[in-house]
Amino acid sequence: MVAGTASDRKDEYMTVVTPLHRRISVRAGAALALLAAALAVPGSAAAAPTAGTVRWAECTEEGLLGFDCATTEVPLDYDKPHGATTTIALARRPADDPAHKIGTIFVNPGGPGGPGRGMVTVAGEIVAPDVLARFDLVGFDPRGIGASDPVQCFATDAEAEALYARMRIVPLSRAEISSTIGANLAYTKGCVKNAGPLLAHMSTLNVAKDLDRLRQAVGDAKLSYIGYSYGTLIGATYANLFPSRVRAVIIDGNVDPDQRTNHRLANKFERAGGFEIVLDAFLRECDKAVATCAFTGDARTKFDRLRDRLRQGPATLPELGTVTIDDLTDFISGSMYNVADWPDTAATLQFAYDAIFGGVTPSTLAAHSLPKAKARPGWSPDAYSYNGNDAGLAVNCADAPLPRNPALYPGIADAFEAASPTFGRAEAFSEVACANWPATTERYHGPWNRRTAQTVLVVNPTHDPATRYDFALRMTRELGNARLLTLDGFGHTTRYSACITGWYSRYLIDGALPPAGTHCQQDLAPFPAA
Repeated sequence: MVAGTASDRKDEYMTVVTPLHRRISVRAGAALALLAAALAVPGSAAAAPTAGTVRWAECTEEGLLGFDCATTEVPLDYDKPHGATTTIALARRPADDPAHKIGTIFVNPGGPGGPGRGMVTVAGEIVAPDVLARFDLVGFDPRGIGASDPVQCFATDAEAEALYARMRIVPLSRAEISSTIGANLAYTKGCVKNAGPLLAHMSTLNVAKDLDRLRQAVGDAKLSYIGYSYGTLIGATYANLFPSRVRAVIIDGNVDPDQRTNHRLANKFERAGGFEIVLDAFLRECDKAVATCAFTGDARTKFDRLRDRLRQGPATLPELGTVTIDDLTDFISGSMYNVADWPDTAATLQFAYDAIFGGVTPSTLAAHSLPKAKARPGWSPDAYSYNGNDAGLAVNCADAPLPRNPALYPGIADAFEAASPTFGRAEAFSEVACANWPATTERYHGPWNRRTAQTVLVVNPTHDPATRYDFALRMTRELGNARLLTLDGFGHTTRYSACITGWYSRYLIDGALPPAGTHCQQDLAPFPAA
């Protein structure tokens, strides 16, 4: 949140960097409704054994040296509170002024599939020093993720990568579509076969219940929490399960909770549209910048020409091999997340345009390389790298209904693509694995309007690709007690704004809310002058 700081390390914890079709964001019936209503009662988790005290010790992992670490046990299945447990791993940055400590702020980076312990290492980019003085900041790996008893769908990376090799981000031909759907369904079968009993208990409902036990374990009477992206769904779910236990909840880069959990296909359609909106803004800002944007000069027409050429097939570039529509889609979707990346993104696009349509020089070739779309590993440093991908699927497929008939997805993709020509097809195929995912009744899908003890602070940029501004408007309306703070700016979740940082501090320390309708400005221009 520090104004003007290019938060590259923060980006690492904000998004699961996998291609769109496997971004773990990257994206009912009367009986279920009755069950959800019962689970929504704040006291419904009370039958579980009382949370124990967290016993902190110095972290021994290289990336967390200098911080405190701990683990705690939570029920694997909250319907069986005295049964099997699963481990939650935490890391803590203690308050700088413990004599005046207010409590603990829990933080979540989103995903789903992203571990949160590493967020303590970028605490100064999340909140200002005045907050760090008065609060412990605790990151936790949600159940099944990172160091918290990670789910694992395959024995080795090679097994997962063999399936990823059969998938396409933007499957166009009949053969590509068939291969992509088949590989996704095979991925699900691998998870069912290998991931164990935790796979059936990965929903956000359970994560929110875990969070309440973590709150108890650190000794806080009420919850202070910052959740980004998918972490906003955790915050909204917590607020409706435990409305009387909300002290200060900030949700930044918001989902529409009702749409995400009850109308996931419509949600994914609008997600694709959000990326299109921000891409269009990127291209407009590029043309406005002129001297500081390498892709200027009717950037929209140039980009569409580049995209449409790659849809026809790979292009071979001198000394660099081939570039595909998957490469372009993966690259541009990721680049929209951080406005600080936009100048370099424009330079790469111009290089690709020149290389494909003529105009590239040997000196330009020597200075550039094109990013290649590939199956990137998840978050775990262990021998198996795809825990983030596995866990993200487990959460998304449990939380939200998607069509169970794989044969429907090609038609869905055509409809998505007609509305969102760059991102629609990729978004439509991004969760095909959910078509044959085991059904579960452990999910929360409302109500969303329970009135919390304190007002929830909803924060969002006006041009957020993954969690579009419309979602934040709906989140604010759907929650029973919420206030919207808007960043007039670009990127996924708010950043580069001293104004936003200041409101974070006032809200977390004193409970102060921005006046209704408050807008903050972004302190970093998309294409700053040299």
